[in-house]
Amino acid sequence: MRRDTMGIILTSEDRIPPITDIRANSALPIAGRYRIIDFVLSNMANAGITNIGVATESNYSSLMDHIKSGKPWDLDRKNGGLNILPPNLEKMTYGTIKGNIDMLAGISDYIQRSGQTYVILSLGNSIYNIDFTAVVEEHINNQSDITVLYKDMKGIEESELSRFTLLELDDEKRVKDIEVEPYYPKTTTASMDVYVMEKALLESIVDECSARGDRDFVKDALVKKMGGLRMYGYEYTGYTDKIDSLKSYYRNNMNFLNADIRNELFNCENPIYTKTKDQSPTKYGSEANVENSFISDGCVIEGTVINCVLSRGVKIAKGAVVKNSIIMQDSIVEEDVDLDHVVFDKEVYITKGRKLIGQESYPLAIAKGTVI
Repeated sequence: MRRDTMGIILTSEDRIPPITDIRANSALPIAGRYRIIDFVLSNMANAGITNIGVATESNYSSLMDHIKSGKPWDLDRKNGGLNILPPNLEKMTYGTIKGNIDMLAGISDYIQRSGQTYVILSLGNSIYNIDFTAVVEEHINNQSDITVLYKDMKGIEESELSRFTLLELDDEKRVKDIEVEPYYPKTTTASMDVYVMEKALLESIVDECSARGDRDFVKDALVKKMGGLRMYGYEYTGYTDKIDSLKSYYRNNMNFLNADIRNELFNCENPIYTKTKDQSPTKYGSEANVENSFISDGCVIEGTVINCVLSRGVKIAKGAVVKNSIIMQDSIVEEDVDLDHVVFDKEVYITKGRKLIGQESYPLAIAKGTVI
């Protein structure tokens, strides 16, 4: 990676109650011991980017506790490194956050002080494993003003396509049109909400939008400026999805049970790092039955676990049956409990003999610390 590239991650504004009541979307646990932000953060670190800013909006204590100084990503440095940037309301147009332009305006001092020429701007609500070095090199070779990462999502339902910002490209991959979450999609080319540009251009866009009271980076900046900018797409062909609803959160966790997807996202060439905890390995009782599940360390399994993702420290008692579920850290499932298609936040306690059943299209979510 060219040393003159910095990274900016905007924590997602999407709300997924009740599991985002206490944390930002980017801090949601995924695949057991990871968080959503680990993917984009690791991709940037693997590309040699040593100056990364994480702009937060609200409920950011969990995110700050997870990434801290950035040591797992080799970003605990005297110069640059990982910078957690809470909102600076004085820098915003109306003193409140109404869009990602406001978040960028709130960190304008950090952007201005950074000495890099190029910036990778990303929302922190997607999972993927990409070589950012190749993206920046193509951006420079194309002499682009802005390069937008995209994935061709052909084959998925229209309702799923409508979750994305869709791009219309010409034969040279130049962006001709942009539609933000259209009800009737005209293309399957979905933006990954990752943009490469010169830092000076980003500063100009933020300043101009703030002066006009515009709040959205895509709608108010990219769409309106499309005719005057050389905007190109960069195609990503690997696995990716954005997590913006309980359904997508559940689906992406379950997809980690697919060996092909798991091996693609967690590969030796571009590893995904996360906060480490020194916990003992999972303990399996004599009557434990575990099938096709993603089990983190520190768990105690004495019952049945099938097609599940368990975070650290989860306890499943004898006689309990847990299927097709996501159980977050330190939750306890007592004897003879029957769970299917549920999503438990941290420290949920389910007492003996309870039965909770959700659906794949509508999993049952339980808030942190709930006792049932």
